[in-house]
Amino acid sequence: MISSHYDFCIVGAGPSGLTTAYNLLKGGKKVLVIERDGRVGGLGKSYTYDGQIFDTGPKRFHTDDPIVIDFIEHVLEEDILRIGRATKVYFLDRYFGWPLHSKDLIKLPILTSLKCCLDLLKERNIKDKTSFHEYINSKYGETLYHLFFAPYTSKFLRWDPEDLHSDWASTGINRTVVDDRIKASSLFDIFKALMLPEKIDTEFLYPTEGGFGGFFDDLFDLCQQHDGFHIILSDKISTLEKQGDKFGALTQNGTSLSFDQLIWSGNLNDLCGIISPSSNKVHYVNTIFYNIICKESGIGNNRAQWIYVSKGDSLISRITCMKEFAPYTCKEGYYNMICELTDSQLNPTYFKNPENYSHGILDELTGMSFLTDKSAVEDIKINPILDTYPVYHKNYLKDFAGATRLIKNFSDKIHLLGRSGAFWYNNSDHSIRMAIEMSKKLLGDQEKDFDYRHYFGGKIGQ
Repeated sequence: MISSHYDFCIVGAGPSGLTTAYNLLKGGKKVLVIERDGRVGGLGKSYTYDGQIFDTGPKRFHTDDPIVIDFIEHVLEEDILRIGRATKVYFLDRYFGWPLHSKDLIKLPILTSLKCCLDLLKERNIKDKTSFHEYINSKYGETLYHLFFAPYTSKFLRWDPEDLHSDWASTGINRTVVDDRIKASSLFDIFKALMLPEKIDTEFLYPTEGGFGGFFDDLFDLCQQHDGFHIILSDKISTLEKQGDKFGALTQNGTSLSFDQLIWSGNLNDLCGIISPSSNKVHYVNTIFYNIICKESGIGNNRAQWIYVSKGDSLISRITCMKEFAPYTCKEGYYNMICELTDSQLNPTYFKNPENYSHGILDELTGMSFLTDKSAVEDIKINPILDTYPVYHKNYLKDFAGATRLIKNFSDKIHLLGRSGAFWYNNSDHSIRMAIEMSKKLLGDQEKDFDYRHYFGGKIGQ
């Protein structure tokens, strides 16, 4: 039992939760963190199997935000690798670099190329600003919508793309091209980018040890240096009640808690369920990460940091190649990869028995000629993770507004944070900035709330 009273209780020890905890601790506050997993890091953690390191999908820092860069350098000190970008798309049974380069054009089937060019000549006004389909059509054309965006998105989100909000399109597209010199706001802009006279170099930041999760291990160590810090692992809040100007809570494992303010970076449905079991629900997808330990001799030539697989009927939505981020993550002679298989929380298909799909994953890798010899695979470590992406269906804003209204009516001392809690798709560097700004507000160093939705991009249809 915890007898101490804390200024803040933070649910979730991921990128946003740990960053907020550290900044509040530096501000002299007592902070309690509760994490449902047995270790910290959230979607930023890495896993090590006998010296082989796997991140939770394709992770790296890419930002030109000086506030975030200063924080990363403060945590890692000099232990930073600066790496380039290498992304591919498996589309129409072929590999293409992304963003597109002139050498990729000759790989497109002639008819597809002609249809895409004709799409450029058509006027495509958006009648429904909330429509994912209309947004994609206006920027890329109907041909690419049906050949690429619709099947990939349906597989990835496990949702009908005709019932998706345009915010999913805008947040996703804003992340596919990360260099300011290439603007992927339309198909025409991508083709213009092909005419650039020299190659665009993009710099990512990555820890020199421990994989991407090494950053959050270091950040956790910094938190532990403060006397006002306490963490509870492998537990959740099960009941929450107002006790005057503070909160009393009980965890699933029977620990009693007392704190002034609650910062929630976990699943928003869990918080709403504690306050009112009959409340509206928002939607997330889960992801199964197949961490494949493989001899390099069994890998083909189509290598990249990550590869999007567009086929709508495939299991794999994305492949991450650890050696392309940092060679030290793989033992000598190995080329390890992560394959992502997403699953619906409403109607789960894969999550209960993920081991049943390991052979199917390897068959797909072989069929793509990514894996040339299945006997080179020595082991597959399966890592199922909840709440990996929010789902922006056409009425998600209404559902999210209902959830936030329920929470604010219960207490104005509950603050929503991060990808899951704030229900806004972001990357780790975005979560860090959001957490820094929230810490400033809670410490009284600034008055205005941080407009994270405009900072992250998106928010086009209301």
